[in-house]
Amino acid sequence: MQSTHRNGIRFFTIILTAIFMIASFHITYAAPNIPQNIKIGLSYNNAANDNFVIKSDGGMKISVNSGTSYTELLSYTGASGLKIRKDSYYNIINYKETEINYVKATQYAGELIGPYHIQIGDVYADFNSAKVVADSMAPFSQTVFVAYDKGWRVWAQLYLTEEECLAKIQLFKNEMPSNNYSVVAPNKMRVQIFDAATGKLLYIVNAETDIKLEPLTTDSAVPIMFFGTLKYRGTLFLKRIAEGHINVYNELPFEEYLYGVVPAEVPSSWHMEALKAQAVAARNYGILNIGRHTANGFDLCNGQHCQAYRGFSHENTKTNQAVDETKGKLVYYNDKLINTYFHSSSGGRTENSENVWTDALPYIRSVDDQYSLGSPHDNWTKQYSKNDIKTKLTANKIDIGEIIDVVPLKYSSNGRVTLLEIRGTKGFTQLAKERIRSIMGSSDIRSIWYNISTDADLYVKDSSDLKPQKERASGLYVMSANGVQKLNNSSNKLMIKSQNTTANVKMIPENYTFSGKGWGHGLGMSQYGAKGMAEQGFNYIQILEYYYTGAKVK
Repeated sequence: MQSTHRNGIRFFTIILTAIFMIASFHITYAAPNIPQNIKIGLSYNNAANDNFVIKSDGGMKISVNSGTSYTELLSYTGASGLKIRKDSYYNIINYKETEINYVKATQYAGELIGPYHIQIGDVYADFNSAKVVADSMAPFSQTVFVAYDKGWRVWAQLYLTEEECLAKIQLFKNEMPSNNYSVVAPNKMRVQIFDAATGKLLYIVNAETDIKLEPLTTDSAVPIMFFGTLKYRGTLFLKRIAEGHINVYNELPFEEYLYGVVPAEVPSSWHMEALKAQAVAARNYGILNIGRHTANGFDLCNGQHCQAYRGFSHENTKTNQAVDETKGKLVYYNDKLINTYFHSSSGGRTENSENVWTDALPYIRSVDDQYSLGSPHDNWTKQYSKNDIKTKLTANKIDIGEIIDVVPLKYSSNGRVTLLEIRGTKGFTQLAKERIRSIMGSSDIRSIWYNISTDADLYVKDSSDLKPQKERASGLYVMSANGVQKLNNSSNKLMIKSQNTTANVKMIPENYTFSGKGWGHGLGMSQYGAKGMAEQGFNYIQILEYYYTGAKVK
């Protein structure tokens, strides 16, 4: 009995262990931390708009990052908003401001203003102390304002030179001799903040660290900030960077960010299951690519380099519903979160990742995509002259002289061009995979699934093949009255005679026509394919698991 009892305990233990192992098997994947907030770049670096208006219907609070916390500068309730621009040199003609590289000896029409200022006093304890001094100086200076530059200060004037400042200081000393005065030299980290309605300069702020603009509480269900032509949830931030531009980014809750992504990527009128598939793919992509623009001060950009984001302006109740109803859902391969690459339309078949980029990802495998056919991007053409191609190459610091030919050398098993050679009078260049799109323009060369025809193509039959083959005249061997000869490029003209006719054929093409299929890199989910699958009754999980080979939605 004792032995039986021990065996029973052992057997029971084995059962518990097995149950524990089964339970553990189902929770082996570690659900990633979906970030609470995300920062999205709206205007930055060389594409930055450096003179703009920000507003909010209920007003806004402006604060500056003082190191460990944000110091409030002001609350602004004006309906017209705040105009922001660099603290720089401007030429103003008929109320139009143009930033200039000021040269003292140059003759300018209109008004000139600059980034030299006069500091009145030293650093003040708080805003109110600085404001008292600024108000006391108002009768003696048309332009006097509070500045924040590592502390509260009072500055006056928008001058072009130090000499102008020194001359004005003498006048100030005559009127208010009790104050100290000094010249404030230009600094590429500063921004000017104006009342957009009155044109009054309210502040100059050192924006080397972030300036935060957040909507004040209103009766609106969603407090909104306006920047440019679009509206945004959350908070806007400004920061000047070393090159002098003003970077603008939007911080908001991650799921609300997806509200602005899904309708920017696909039409909100599409089937709900396609919208849900896009929402999950966007969630995966956003999580795995956070930090892509850390060097710029934000997480992701709002364009195709990351994924399209158009803020509150493009939100739709249907796409918001798709985000809400898939909340927490993500795509995994072997219990690891995957990069859910997606594109507009594959042209009929998606591609293996290594044929477009570098790595062979097991979940980005080529699949039949008949579901996408019927999209407006099934087929496309784009024609370039040889001079157009030369100009594009030159812009990318590639000089091979005059263009002689453009020839695909390698193809993927699905027909996409993986190596393209462009030949010129000085040599040649070879462009692998997506490089041709980055040079010629991804909206023109819409995919790497294409063939090329020219105005110098010949169709040639040989004795072993009755089907004519397309060839270029240059480099062919022909039989003439002088025997077999190889054609060369010394003349751009070839005369071909038959029994009844004579035709002139170009040796070197003047024009190249790319005829292709689909739009995008062709990897992962085809958006039009998702639409087609949804319309045929597939749900968003089935759609995602079809396009991401071996992946699971959890």
